[in-house]
Amino acid sequence: MPWPSLSIIVTSLNRASFIQRTLLSILRQDYAGKVEVIVADGGSTDGTVEVLKRYPQVTWWSGPDGGIVDAINKGLAQATGEFVAVQDSDNYYLRDAFKLTLAAAREDPSLDIVTGCDIYLEPDGRTFVCSKLDDHAIDARSLLMRRVIPIHCAFVRRRIVEEVGGFRALASLRKEVGGDVGNVGVDIDFWYRALHFVRGRFVSHHTAAYQRHPQMMSANSPRWYANMTEMVERCEQDARFGSRFKLSTEDKVNLFVRWEIQQSRIDGDEYRVRKLVERVENDTQRYTDETRAYLALHGFIASPIPKEPRKRHPNHKVPELHWYMEPMRRAAATTEAA
Repeated sequence: MPWPSLSIIVTSLNRASFIQRTLLSILRQDYAGKVEVIVADGGSTDGTVEVLKRYPQVTWWSGPDGGIVDAINKGLAQATGEFVAVQDSDNYYLRDAFKLTLAAAREDPSLDIVTGCDIYLEPDGRTFVCSKLDDHAIDARSLLMRRVIPIHCAFVRRRIVEEVGGFRALASLRKEVGGDVGNVGVDIDFWYRALHFVRGRFVSHHTAAYQRHPQMMSANSPRWYANMTEMVERCEQDARFGSRFKLSTEDKVNLFVRWEIQQSRIDGDEYRVRKLVERVENDTQRYTDETRAYLALHGFIASPIPKEPRKRHPNHKVPELHWYMEPMRRAAATTEAA
């Protein structure tokens, strides 16, 4: 079976310091299928356009748009690949990301969403933390209650984007906040809607790096909680989605308190974080062990000391952070030797 064709949509606005890394991590993948790269730039003025001009194999445009959702949807409208991915220009793919991830879809054609796992790269470009390697099926519930799909690692069949309706802004945030800060979580909203109809899977490989830096929208959004709860309520009120899946009352209580704790941390309200965490720890009737385990995983509750050392997953290797630089290093070495 041939490898599926891919369309990678890269969204960008004033990311000249990052975007070449993103592009090289796509163009230098060892992948047998066709790969098209589409960059939707929001009108950068920092040198991003000059970088884009160096890559004639990339389709790109630069000009004002309606924000991240508009940029993604414009890119998706140009895509022709069987699978599509959305990559932010801050982030980049690790070696063999396409092969390792799309292998699952080749083996199981009923899979419409496939994703690897990510590493979190600190601003120094050297320090990193690896996320847990998972290999499990994804449905609408597990997306919210177990693990969110990292968009920078994920691929989805293009026909699913067309069926679900692409990405969307959440109305109350668009009115109350405006701009891209109000659009934090639109990727989760897309996955949630899609998973009402299709199947997904995590594959147990680290396939992309998520770049942390002070301008990250997810680190600064004043309306994370409102965005996420609106997403759930809108889907449940829409017969197309609500008739296929709804969270139980218990799940909503547990999920919403998690989001409230996260929002309090974003807001810098550590007193409220402590009070909410204490409520979860003390009320074992209302809040589940699943939620306490989730809060422990994210550092809100102390994790119990394991009786035996945890074994590292066999696929867990030290990531090659700068693998995409190899051709330039070889060229430099050859020049120096000559």
